[in-house]
Amino acid sequence: MNLKIKTVIFLMAFSSLSLSAQDGEAKVGMKAGLNLSNLIADNINDQNMRIGFTGGLFFKSPVSDHVSIQPEILITGKGTTAMYDNFFSGDGEFTHRFDYLELPVMAVLNFYENINIHFGPYFAYMLDASVENISENSDYNYVERMNANDFQRMDYGFAGGLGFEFEAIGFGMRYSYGMNEVGKEQGDTGLFPDQSEEVSDAFKDLRNSAFAFYLSFGF
Repeated sequence: MNLKIKTVIFLMAFSSLSLSAQDGEAKVGMKAGLNLSNLIADNINDQNMRIGFTGGLFFKSPVSDHVSIQPEILITGKGTTAMYDNFFSGDGEFTHRFDYLELPVMAVLNFYENINIHFGPYFAYMLDASVENISENSDYNYVERMNANDFQRMDYGFAGGLGFEFEAIGFGMRYSYGMNEVGKEQGDTGLFPDQSEEVSDAFKDLRNSAFAFYLSFGF
């Protein structure tokens, strides 16, 4: 409930910014697209990108002729399908699904009328998470009991990309890299009492990495 209240307050503040903007180039709008995401970790042998949705609202406020600040509020799906190699339990293949409420704050530099580069930090809160064992190794069936409480709720990192804007319509691409480890140490939680510490902590050293491709509509 607290998350819902905070989200509503943020959206109200976001809308008030658009109403108070006096510069004709200021924009409020919507964006949506696809995330192609991976997890970065030392103990992953091979992985396939997860294709997820990304979308939400943005507000673009110019601070000079060529520079704008663009905060956004997005729902973003991340994760991957990864092959792990553990000395004690052998190979395992898992599909990770993470859904975030993400707040990027981009500095937008317009070098040409319709082309920009943008970069800045992002902050995210994990809304949901699941892990599925898709290998034939039943030693890893315990991972299917994992949920968002078994991962770090907060994530943060940096993002940057290239955008193209033509009046109300825009499109672009962006790469984001997470600086916070996604996983928690599971050895002391009691969640996996029958697993060795090496197995239960296999998900600790994970960081988000994602390419996003989006369309936007601003007014």
